[in-house]
Amino acid sequence: MIRFFYFFIVFVLVSALFLLSSKVKAYFNPSVPVVYGLKTEAVKRVSYLPEANPNLFPANKQTVAVYSVAKETFKLEQIFHIAGIPYVMCKDLNDAKEASILFLDFSMNHPLTLTKSQHDFLYQFVARGGMVVAVNALNTRFGALKSLFGYKDFSASRKRKSFYLAPSEYFKYFNTPEEKRYLLSTMGKSPWTNSIITGTAKPLAYFDDGSPAITVNHYKKGYAIMLGISLWDLRDRNLFGKDYMANQHYINHLEPLSDFIMLFLKGIYENFLTKSMTLHTSKDGNQATFIMTHDVDFQDSIKNIKSFTQLEERLGIKATYNILVKYITDDKDISFFKQENLTYLLKAQEEGFEIGDHTVLHSKNFFFFPKGTCNESYPEYKPFSLGEFKEKGNPTVCGEIKVAKELLLGAGIKEVTTFRSGELLYNPNLPEVLERLGFRYASCFSAEDVLSYFPYRYMRDYKTLTNPSKIWEFPLTYEDEHFPPLYFRTDKAYELFKKVYDNGGVFTVLDHNDMTWWKLKNLDPYFIEKLVSKLPKDTWIDTMKHVGDFWDKRDRVVFRYSVEEGWLNLKIYVPTDIDGLTFHLNHFSVLAEDRSVKCVGSKIIVNVKKGINQWHLKVQK
Repeated sequence: MIRFFYFFIVFVLVSALFLLSSKVKAYFNPSVPVVYGLKTEAVKRVSYLPEANPNLFPANKQTVAVYSVAKETFKLEQIFHIAGIPYVMCKDLNDAKEASILFLDFSMNHPLTLTKSQHDFLYQFVARGGMVVAVNALNTRFGALKSLFGYKDFSASRKRKSFYLAPSEYFKYFNTPEEKRYLLSTMGKSPWTNSIITGTAKPLAYFDDGSPAITVNHYKKGYAIMLGISLWDLRDRNLFGKDYMANQHYINHLEPLSDFIMLFLKGIYENFLTKSMTLHTSKDGNQATFIMTHDVDFQDSIKNIKSFTQLEERLGIKATYNILVKYITDDKDISFFKQENLTYLLKAQEEGFEIGDHTVLHSKNFFFFPKGTCNESYPEYKPFSLGEFKEKGNPTVCGEIKVAKELLLGAGIKEVTTFRSGELLYNPNLPEVLERLGFRYASCFSAEDVLSYFPYRYMRDYKTLTNPSKIWEFPLTYEDEHFPPLYFRTDKAYELFKKVYDNGGVFTVLDHNDMTWWKLKNLDPYFIEKLVSKLPKDTWIDTMKHVGDFWDKRDRVVFRYSVEEGWLNLKIYVPTDIDGLTFHLNHFSVLAEDRSVKCVGSKIIVNVKKGINQWHLKVQK
């Protein structure tokens, strides 16, 4: 027994010395073990769809008029796009006279001085039966809107950590405990908030100190709702990881702070209008969307693609496989992007599965990488890992993405438009680089990290979060890295899916298909089969590319409708054809006498051609 013990100690020491010597040798040896002889194909730029013009059609009673003092309104407009609410942007408040609902986005930093005509217009708008929803209306000079919003004063603070909702008909999309209380910060300080000292207004939500956070005031025939939290703190900063650590978990839970304002406005819109319709977030009448993804970043994973695609074929679904293009052996793993393994990728592509880009190095330092030149190329680009946070070879954002994509294209992959970074890390240069290299979609954040369960578009300027990018982010909802293994979390995954499903969100799953038995990863196929078999029938399951294509087209939809004298008049403009565009009808239904329209419960489905499309549909009594 003692001899065995000594033998074991000697074996461990020799192994450690061998590994240490190999790392030291690799550090000082300029020759990196590279797989040579692989083919590459040059990356081509792609064209993107033009931005939507919300003012293409004139406003009517079913349109929300949006007025903002901000110079750039894209982030604000995206809220209405995702919510599927028809809107117009107003340069002047008088542009809102035809609307029934007016949304005001004032600045917390600069008090707003209203002209007499603006002041009178707001009072008259609500008095005749309109609804005004305002952010930071407290910050008007001289308290000009006190009687309209029904408040006496306000109290600014950076000590409030959360807010919670009171029962209200406006909160129809907030049905779980996680959707009724929202964290703003887990740090020592919080974002600025304004608590509302009410007069005639009634609180809709409260801060953790018990003071009102959101109020509603009944003024003559209409209503005025006021929020004491800015859109920047409710949503904008969160989507790029700039919040005050407002998430309690990293992933696999529901913390939808960034979705609050969108779902709140949608609830207001559907409640206030007697008959309304909104553009739905999934296609072909489905309620929600499910995306299965695999990160192929281990030496055996690439060979396991075959068994996973066979399983997914049997289940009738398609998935996205993000490939780590590892042509260099380093301390992380041996190289596996070799000629003999490429057949697994080509076979998956042939069967309709998507192949995505997962970088070359899979580094934990990706956030700090310089942009690079985008002239990096194989085999000269030789990033090399020396440990958890150590590399040599001058890795860059351009190099990681461009070289990997060129090698995938050279291997015979026809199209690579989806990217996922290693370790789910963002980089401020990512939007610019991805656009330059012809990508469209990315998945570089967890849903809890950005506090959202819907896709959204990147901003090119990371500092100011301005200058919208064409790249869509699909936050990762559920993944396999946490304990216990996925197989033992199937029910929890389904419970979370149902919460996302109820609000029409996108549920993105990550499974590393390495099948390592010591992590019980060999049970992952059973998890996939069990979870997919439980999903409701009205769940759209597809690749990130196909789902992304739909969202990119949906984002360009401009529509108007009216419900008059028993008829629904619907007008839609799109810059490209869209199939399966779905609208949700509230408080009414229509007869599908037109063959181009399909009715499924409270939804209507239309296939839309490029340009202006019109329908005249009879409302059911």
